Amino acid sequence: MSLSSKPTPSEEHENENLNPNLSDYERKRAQNIVRNNERLLSLGLISSLEATQSNAAAWGLQVPACIRSSASSTTTDNEKESTKLKKRKSIKESPLPPSRKSARLQGKPAEENVMLPNDDKADNESTKGLSTKERRLAIIQECRQARLKAAARVMEEGEERAAKQNPTATYAHCSMRVRTMTEKGLKNRVKTIERAAGKHCVVKMAIFKSCLQDEDEWDLANLASEALERLKAMQPPPVES
Repeated sequence: MSLSSKPTPSEEHENENLNPNLSDYERKRAQNIVRNNERLLSLGLISSLEATQSNAAAWGLQVPACIRSSASSTTTDNEKESTKLKKRKSIKESPLPPSRKSARLQGKPAEENVMLPNDDKADNESTKGLSTKERRLAIIQECRQARLKAAARVMEEGEERAAKQNPTATYAHCSMRVRTMTEKGLKNRVKTIERAAGKHCVVKMAIFKSCLQDEDEWDLANLASEALERLKAMQPPPVES
C-alpha cells in the first residue's frame, strides 16, 4: 500500500505547524489520517470525539484533561464490568440499544493518550459530565444523524451516483451480520478487512466499527478502531471517478 497523499499547500503548512519534529514519513501518515477522518466524519462513521482523538494521535499532541478523562473512563468501566460472556443473540435495532456488560479486550486504544487541543473542542466539551453509557449513546446518535444527512445529500444527485458516493448503503447488511456472528467470527472479520487492505478498506472497517458500537459491542469496536487507525495511516481516501 502507498503512503502517498496530496494535501493542498495551505493544509501542508498548517499540518507542519502541528508538530515540526515529525519525519516526512510520519507527516504523510498523519495527513492521510486527517483526510480519512474528514470523510468518515461526513459519512457518520466516526464521531467528532473519535476524529479528534485520532487526529491528535497522528500528530503526537498532548491530551486536554477534559477529553483524556472522557476517553479513559470507557476503558476503566470496561475493566470493572469484566464478566464471562453470555451467548450472543440476535437483537432488533433500537434507537438506544441496551447495555451489554462485557470486556473482551484488556488493552487501551492508542488514541487514548493524545488529543488535538482545538479542532473539536466545542463538541468534546458537550460530553463533559456524562456517564460512560450516556457518552456512548451520544456517539451513536451523532453518527446516525450524520449518516442520514450523508444519504440525503447524495440521493439528491441521483440513484446511480448515490450508490457510488455513499458506501454506508451496506450499513444495514453489516449490522445484520454483526448481530448473528460469533465473537470469534467478529474478530476474524476485523483481521480479514485489514489484511485485504483494498481500495475501500477504511470505509469498510469504519462501517464495521460503527455497527459494533450500535450493537453495544464496545470492546470489539475498540479492536476495529485500532485496525482502522492503521488503515487510515496507510492510504488517503480514494478518488472516485
